[in-house]
Amino acid sequence: MEENKELEKQNNGRYKEERNIGFAVFVLLIALTIGEFFIGSIAIDWSWPLWGISILKAAMIVYYFMHVTKVFGGSKEESHDDAS
Repeated sequence: MEENKELEKQNNGRYKEERNIGFAVFVLLIALTIGEFFIGSIAIDWSWPLWGISILKAAMIVYYFMHVTKVFGGSKEESHDDAS
């Protein structure tokens, strides 16, 4: 019974941490998109920063929201279970 409560507490903390990271990444993606807009509208010849920002945003989306590390590197839950 105590183990279930402790496990539930750990999972709740992990959920809150991942939710906060997801929210921060989402806000950062919004800021980068606004930056892209202003760079594109002010400095039309600056294609290299726009490419860089686009690649960064794509990498962030794949890493944080598509959970590609869980597909290719195993899930985080497995690594946490092994430590217990």
